[in-house]
Order: sequence, then structure tokens, then C-alpha cells
Amino acid sequence: MNTVIRDAWVIFKKDIKIDKYMVIMSFIFMSYIGVSMSMFIGSLYHDQNQFILMADIMLLIIIPMLGFYFSKKYFKYLTDDSYTQMLIYLRTLPISPQVIMCYRYIQMLIAFTMNSVIVFSIIYGFSSQLRSEISIGNYICFALTWIGYALGVTGIYIHLEFTNSGRKYFWLTMVMMVITVIVAITIWSLGGNLLLYTIKMSNEWGVLSPVMWGALVGGMISLALLGKLTFRRLQHRDLL
Repeated sequence: MNTVIRDAWVIFKKDIKIDKYMVIMSFIFMSYIGVSMSMFIGSLYHDQNQFILMADIMLLIIIPMLGFYFSKKYFKYLTDDSYTQMLIYLRTLPISPQVIMCYRYIQMLIAFTMNSVIVFSIIYGFSSQLRSEISIGNYICFALTWIGYALGVTGIYIHLEFTNSGRKYFWLTMVMMVITVIVAITIWSLGGNLLLYTIKMSNEWGVLSPVMWGALVGGMISLALLGKLTFRRLQHRDLL
């Protein structure tokens, strides 16, 4: 197992060196997301109800992106099928599917760490209404709630990424986004708001929030199960 992690880490470091602007592009994009979300949250506290639905849609769609770096490879997956080309290249090397999966999960976890700090720090820093509503400790619980949700959804994206061509991956992600919008509209039509609900639960329960723990445990279980499924499919996928 140590050998798998070591080899996966070597691939990850090489990936960073090849795409030197990956971190910068991710920082810029995530900063934009953080500022946008803080504006939506501010509008909710000013009773601008027209933004309630948009806030939920943004959270449900954008937060899972915390597990990705935004590089040339990411933006060219549709035209160049860059994910499949990466797998073909790795298959030509003496690298096992275990190492490939471990490399992708290392990439995801580091992206989550960096992007989560950027996005949630900006949201809290730019939203004075939110700071007056919730303490920094309870806000961390709120952030962990959404990170738990994002872990589960990211597992789905990684599965689609590793088991489909770029074109098919694009259309499947579009379907996922449509389903997400439908879920958000359904919750809104029933008088609910996920953003305010998760803030309320984190504020009332803090580290004991059942929503936070449910999201974290559910997200990690989903990620693990999808990882096993992806690994099995990856072993038998025809890349030609």
C-alpha cells in the first residue's frame, strides 16, 4: 500500500510541474465563486427572495467542484478527450490501476483542502450578515456539511471521468446538473432553503450537528463505494 501511495504521489507532483498554472487558475476561479456566494448570502439576509433558489442551485452545482483543479486539461476534456488520453498514457507505463485511482484521489483531496479554504474563507470574510449570524466555529461545521455533500458527488464525477469518453462525460454531467436544478426547484417550491437550513443547523448544534455528520459519513461512504466501482470498471475499460 505504501508503494501505491508513493507512486501515486510521484505522478501527482509531475502533473503539477507540467501544468504550472493549475494552482493559479484554480485560485482565481474559486475566489470568484467565493465572492459570488457571499453576495447571494447577503441578498438572502436582505429578504431578496428572488435569490433564494439561485443560492441553492449554486451550492448544489458549484460546491462539488471543490474537488477539481482548473487547468488546460480540465477545459479541453470535450475537444481533446484529455482524461482518456491521460489514462492511455499511464497505461503505457508500468503503473497499476490502483496507482491511477490513488493518484486521482490524492489530487481530489488536495484540491478539496485548497479550494475549500479559499471559497469558505472568502464567503465568511465578505458576508458581514453571515458573520453576525454564526460564529467561526459553527461556520466551520456549516462548511464541513457542504464538503460532505461534495465528497459524495465528486465520487460520481470521478467515476464518469474515468469510465467514459470526453463527449459522453460532458453530456452525463449536463444530465446531473439538470437533476440538481430540479431537486433545488422542488425544495424551493415546498418552501425550503438548503443554505439557510444548513446555517441554522450548524448554528444550533455546532460540532454535534446531525446534518454535518450525516453529510460527512454519507459522502465518505459514497466516495469509497464509487471508488471501488470505478476501479473495477477501469481495469476492463477499452481505451481505444
